[in-house]
Amino acid sequence: MKHPAIGIIETNSIARGIVVHDVMLKKAKVDVVQSNSICPGKYVVFIAGLTADVEEAMADGLHYGGQAVVDHLIIPNVSETIFPAIIGGNQDLEIEAVGIVETFSVASAVLLADLAVKRTNVRLLDLRLAQGLGGKAYFIITGEIHAVQESTDHVHEASEPGMLTNIEVIPAPHDGLKNAIGGRLA
Repeated sequence: MKHPAIGIIETNSIARGIVVHDVMLKKAKVDVVQSNSICPGKYVVFIAGLTADVEEAMADGLHYGGQAVVDHLIIPNVSETIFPAIIGGNQDLEIEAVGIVETFSVASAVLLADLAVKRTNVRLLDLRLAQGLGGKAYFIITGEIHAVQESTDHVHEASEPGMLTNIEVIPAPHDGLKNAIGGRLA
């Protein structure tokens, strides 16, 4: 899936999240990447399309979401590695040092993953969005140890207060872990 822009709205109400989904689709020509309830009782709507369309849909979605909005984002020039990482992981990548970033929201994980791959020479292996994670999200990057460390430092600095759960860096992962990551950890 190739789109220049993405938008995400996460709500603390399933019913309001469904309304947000409807409003966004009625407002502009966007594709829905994901729209579903997530634990614990939240709802996420993830759209993609042309930048102007995404911005227009997001404005209405945020208006109708109101106080139910937990987190949101718009990325006008999203990294082309985001969609493959969500859909099935970038399993054909050589795994070097590994960085794992865990967040409390879907929006913050996507935003930080995009930032990580744009600011340093790392590759995005996986991006998991809340399903079976208690509403959390995480992503895994790989590259040379200095690049992974620099990337996780950027992520830490850029994260919104209270949205970052944990960051871990593994300089030389065991082959068993490399195989597990390549096969998408549960």
